[in-house]
Amino acid sequence: MKINLGGVITEQANAVIGIQNRAFRNGDAVKEILRYVNGEIIDWEDHYFNLMASMRIYRMNIPLDFTPEFFQDQINLLAQANQTTSGKVEFFAFRNDEADYLKATINYVVSIENSSEDWMFLEHENEIDVYKDYAINTAFYSLVNTYRPEENIAEIYRLENDYADIILLNANKRMARSLKGNIFVLNDQTIRTPKKEEGVITSVLRNNFIKKINKAEEFTVEEAEIFPFEIQKAEEVFILIDGIGILPITQNRKKIYTSTKTKSIFNLLKSN
Repeated sequence: MKINLGGVITEQANAVIGIQNRAFRNGDAVKEILRYVNGEIIDWEDHYFNLMASMRIYRMNIPLDFTPEFFQDQINLLAQANQTTSGKVEFFAFRNDEADYLKATINYVVSIENSSEDWMFLEHENEIDVYKDYAINTAFYSLVNTYRPEENIAEIYRLENDYADIILLNANKRMARSLKGNIFVLNDQTIRTPKKEEGVITSVLRNNFIKKINKAEEFTVEEAEIFPFEIQKAEEVFILIDGIGILPITQNRKKIYTSTKTKSIFNLLKSN
């Protein structure tokens, strides 16, 4: 698999970033996750502006050539090199390791995961649990898609217990998001999801997905404060994963879920 490192297409195994770089040592980097479908970057302008906003929050010296066209070209070059027409793309931006850190130039890595499907409906035995060992940050980390070391611990818990995903709570013990994405709880024709202030990572996919659902008028989306006990009363639960698609949840403890309505909602995700 090839990656794009600073504009150079190279084999992933051959790519080198110095161990003194703060992206490696301190997680000083931001990323944008998107979907590449049939040779097209979905919502690519929205993703571009979201990446720029994240870089500004991190006070990076954004290069003048980081234009929307540049962003698009670097992804297309990599997709062509990997002969990929559809898949998940990550654009990872970080500072170079330079003596004057205030004036450090910006580097980037673009990676792509090939997929045989436009968007993915990950229909398996997907059990979920609520992680209660810590509360996630609802201020700074709710704005930027960046390195969150505390989630590594939750990921180990997920793997140890063979869960498909883990629900993360905020300091008020309300649902914020999951490890993999944004959580949606469905009853009748109403879909509830945590509002942004609850600890939701800024997501182009989430914003546009909610707009599509509301526009279709078959379902109504409510962004609200949601306590974890609500998933035990839900008909269906699903996770929206940036750059991938939808993970339908089949079980939480003894509660079993169907995914009939979620499949219908998935068709809205695929629509233009």
